Amino acid sequence: MTTQRRQLWVALVVLAVGATMLHFRIHPPKDLTYLWPNLFSVIDLVVVSALFLFRRTALAGLLLNSFLAYLGIIMMADFSLAATLAGQVKVMPGQDFFGWLLLTTFPDIMVLTADFCIGLALYRAILAEK
Repeated sequence: MTTQRRQLWVALVVLAVGATMLHFRIHPPKDLTYLWPNLFSVIDLVVVSALFLFRRTALAGLLLNSFLAYLGIIMMADFSLAATLAGQVKVMPGQDFFGWLLLTTFPDIMVLTADFCIGLALYRAILAEK
């Protein structure tokens, strides 16, 4: 495993650990509704990280990582829009757009986008190895 590939893999694992810890804090898994975000983050941590360890399974790791990233982005964006329309967000976008962005899941979506990009870069690094 090259140094670049190892660093990208560590970055992917560190983001997955952070996401799992964040989900456990925000969504305590005591209710079935809160089980899904935790389950998906644990799958990302364990399965995706393991799939990226081997060249033969790297494509499956990329596909699963991409699927989980897109699913998370869609679900968090939907949650933020629904919370805004229901009046649950303290600041409306018309009053203070930047303040509203900080109160939504937009920062979490950006972290997830970074996870997706690191997964793609890791896959390309794996393919570049001979």
